[in-house]
Amino acid sequence: MSSVARVALDSPLPNLDRLFDYSVPTDLRDTLRVGQRVRVGFGRSKKLQDGYVVELAETSEFSGKLADIVEVVSPVCVLPQNLYKLCRSLADRQASTLGDVISGAVVSRSVAIEKKFVAANATLAQRPTVERNPKLEALLAQPTVVSSKFATQPIPGWIESLLLAAQTTLEKGESVIIIAPDFRDLAQLREVIASRPLAENFIDYAADQTGSKRYGAYLNCLTEAAHLVVGSRSAAFAPVQNLGLVALFDDGDLNLQEQQSPYAHARDVALLRQTIELCDLLFVSHSRSCEVQRLIDLKYLVERENRFALPNISFDESISRVPTLAWQAIREATTTGAVLVQVAAKGTARSAYCQQCSTRALCKNCNGPIWIDAQGMPRCRWCNAQNLDYRCGDCGTQKLRQGFGGSTRTVAEFGKAFAGVQVLESTGDNPVLEISSGKKIVIATPGAEPNVAGGYEAVIILDAQTALSKDSLRASEDAVRSWSNAVAKMKLGGRAVLAGAPQQLGQRFALWQQREIARDELENRRELEFPPHLRLASIEGPLEVITNISSDIKLPNVQVLGPIHVRGNQGEQNMRFVLKYAYSAGADLSEVIRAAQLKLTTGLTKTSSTGRISRAVRVRMDDPEVI
Repeated sequence: MSSVARVALDSPLPNLDRLFDYSVPTDLRDTLRVGQRVRVGFGRSKKLQDGYVVELAETSEFSGKLADIVEVVSPVCVLPQNLYKLCRSLADRQASTLGDVISGAVVSRSVAIEKKFVAANATLAQRPTVERNPKLEALLAQPTVVSSKFATQPIPGWIESLLLAAQTTLEKGESVIIIAPDFRDLAQLREVIASRPLAENFIDYAADQTGSKRYGAYLNCLTEAAHLVVGSRSAAFAPVQNLGLVALFDDGDLNLQEQQSPYAHARDVALLRQTIELCDLLFVSHSRSCEVQRLIDLKYLVERENRFALPNISFDESISRVPTLAWQAIREATTTGAVLVQVAAKGTARSAYCQQCSTRALCKNCNGPIWIDAQGMPRCRWCNAQNLDYRCGDCGTQKLRQGFGGSTRTVAEFGKAFAGVQVLESTGDNPVLEISSGKKIVIATPGAEPNVAGGYEAVIILDAQTALSKDSLRASEDAVRSWSNAVAKMKLGGRAVLAGAPQQLGQRFALWQQREIARDELENRRELEFPPHLRLASIEGPLEVITNISSDIKLPNVQVLGPIHVRGNQGEQNMRFVLKYAYSAGADLSEVIRAAQLKLTTGLTKTSSTGRISRAVRVRMDDPEVI
């Protein structure tokens, strides 16, 4: 029987980010367990604080009188030790607080569901201590549908790769976590799993479920069994106790990046959990992210061979938006089935470009973008000034052309060009999840491509140059990823056309040289000293506070850049410092930032739109938005 409990408070504030000792009342000493939710008093406040029991001990180093644990909220140990270690390690890595991490890792309690769980006398699993020789691998999935033992109909190649790995692990009596970035990907996984023997191991961990179902899934993960947990980025925290494999699909998708503190990517959470639990780790994708390629180059990950026939892809580097090659492919394919046309953006064109060199036309008065109005007049979108005497600043040409159209304009153009063929539009705002097979053309933006049984007859990718020209460090990587995922929706024997890509990239994509594309992109990042070769952090908040924090950062291999003006999430004016640092400096930098926050931001908080109190200073140890 232990008389002292060390409790982690459920609070995001840095000054409360440590364990506090509490006395265990006599009537609780036989029943109190590590991982249980409790309520305790804190300071002079009469309001009780929520917390979790992290350790039980016989004595305390605190010399004063300990306050008692007031209430045990739940008899279930909802924060097992392996999950606590993950949350603590992630908070330390991301310069965050344990409370921030736990709020996203532990699902909110549902009393009714918990009562049913306790009444069923479910046996909680004990974490086994076994010798492991984990496999850390990356795999390029077959970019077409394939015949599979997991379904009566052909299924996407990436699902086949994930389920084969999962089945091997489940047969050992160990649990599996599969993470996918998008609800459409999860829907496909659920559909395949539900109809086959793997269904008896399946736990749906999707974040779009009701609160009670999510809590039920969380509790089921704690029980003794070989579980197959499938969900989005939050599934990386599923509290299974016999974890044998974490598998992640399409790690380059930004949906896997957490948008609240600790701002961690599911890939980094999976890597951190692997080091704690020594489980297998598998990254499956159609293209290769720079982050995974870096780990392969370091020999931290091993490339798993996956031989398959290359997809039939042609490319055209002409400046014509829809080249002859694409028109021919669409005409031939629509005689037998559906065609997918991926465009770079939704809506209609709103910019004009130099007809000679394709440089974006800018207003002579304010440098705002020029567009062509309904009367054919070149006007500025910012100041509405006429630009009749426009002259390109690069080549001197006076002629303008209208910018390429988005999905809405493309639908109208294709409707005229392919009379009698149904033309559909699917965008992120109005997605079409699935279509029936037949003669039709689907115009879709990246990530909004509908599924069709058996796959598309042809996949046409337009606006390649537009996608590559986005103002982002990840423009090229994201473009290749979206093209690859579109091609993966093509049927066996189908045909794909990439329009507007430069020759070298177009050739490599047509030959499906995903490794070479990733290596080139990573090498470019190394030369420029950009992520993932280095890490980039940001500190955002009131100028005086973040200036004091940045002045405390005096570490080798850490460069402080800034400050710059930025607008906060609630419209407030903030300042931001950017930190460029080596991976080896990450732990020391995080410790320095956490200490500076504790010293300088005590009592400095803000209330978010959800009503949750948070820190006024935002720290992101890996910030994809700064470049």
